Amino acid sequence: MPLLASERRALKRKRLLYAGIGLAIVSGSALGVGLLLLRGGADEFEDDSVLFDVDAEASYGADEEEGGEGSPTPGGAEIIAFEEVVTDEAEHDGVIRTTFGNARSFRQAILNAGISTGEAIELEQALDGVLDFRRCRPADRIEFSRDAQGRLAHFEYHASPVEFIRATRNEDGTLKAQKMERVIERQRIAVGGTIRTSLGDAVEAAGFGRGIVGIFVEVFSGRADFQRDTRDGDTFRIILDEERLEGQLRGYGRAYALEYNGRRTGVLRAFLRSADSESEYYTEDGEPLSGSVLAVPCRYDVISSHFNPRRVHPILKRPMPHNGVDFAAPTGTPVVAAADGRVTWAGPKGPNGNLVSIRHPNGYETHYAHLHTIDRRIKPGVEVRKRQRIGQVGSTGRSTGPHLHFGVKHHGRFVDPIKVLNMPGPKLRGKQLSDYQAYMRPLKRQLEAISVGR
Repeated sequence: MPLLASERRALKRKRLLYAGIGLAIVSGSALGVGLLLLRGGADEFEDDSVLFDVDAEASYGADEEEGGEGSPTPGGAEIIAFEEVVTDEAEHDGVIRTTFGNARSFRQAILNAGISTGEAIELEQALDGVLDFRRCRPADRIEFSRDAQGRLAHFEYHASPVEFIRATRNEDGTLKAQKMERVIERQRIAVGGTIRTSLGDAVEAAGFGRGIVGIFVEVFSGRADFQRDTRDGDTFRIILDEERLEGQLRGYGRAYALEYNGRRTGVLRAFLRSADSESEYYTEDGEPLSGSVLAVPCRYDVISSHFNPRRVHPILKRPMPHNGVDFAAPTGTPVVAAADGRVTWAGPKGPNGNLVSIRHPNGYETHYAHLHTIDRRIKPGVEVRKRQRIGQVGSTGRSTGPHLHFGVKHHGRFVDPIKVLNMPGPKLRGKQLSDYQAYMRPLKRQLEAISVGR
């Protein structure tokens, strides 16, 4: 089976590494070290002018040898590998637990785990139509156990913390597979505090996770810069859902109301439009806080790099446009579609790493690069809704750290995403406004009652 692009790159890195070490040992000169340093710093010069060129083929490792051991994936499909993970097998209470690891196919992964060839064929037949074998990833977890006669009795495939696939034996001895979903426990909580150094520190001092900061950044993105505008003595309040999985904090869900009162920002308040809304926020008077064209694609910590089509690289002294904005966020942060549209690309694409591109009405296109993973439902031709999850923030491709590179085209030309995100939407009027204010008033009273602990 041909090597994957990511595998070819890993192999090339290893060869360069070994070559550098060998030169350093043999010559005792700085040449070997220089090779290593050059290779290690290659990602520092990210040329975003090539980002989103989805018509050009990636050329990584084109000269590498092809082939290797392992059975083909059912259907002959290629596994999308996102990072190198070494299989670590462990047994507890009779259950074998391991990961997909660096296997090139589902068959190879379960054979590596200790499942026989006959059982593997039987298992693949049971999972056909339930598990998409093309979307297996190195970090996916595999669990199985055997009965008293040594037969495979129970198998689970975990591709996410919430959803997994379970196969068990029926009374007739055949394996049957089905999709399972863990219940996420949601509890509405109220959080308040006073800033001393930063909003993140204040949230942690109140006993909560820094993920709450991303909600403030997302909702007030056009009205406050929480890197520059926070001051000692500013206060915050928020009402939101806390999400737990089997008792462990998983993150935060919908925010219903939030307030930031600062010396530089003034009083900022936002309320969810209705109980059915996911992320449409308005002021008390019905003014929208997010644009009507595009939504912010992820909850981010900071904007680490802005749109600059005329950027000149400070070291290389040559034009190197930055055709989007970089939202710095932890690996795994959900990424959502900025608007309704149709997926035109979903998969690895050269320096972009894992890339999703979406075409929207009115001449807009959006691009989401360096994704850690792409959601399994996201494929070319699929229709997506505004704020539908499409993947996770990562650092694939030519990237120096986890972030989302978000690009926007309008009628074929790159434009500043921030300007589009900040375009004002229509104000609520008439019955829409009265319905919203009836929903908002109780939340406002609850928000004002939250202690900020000065």
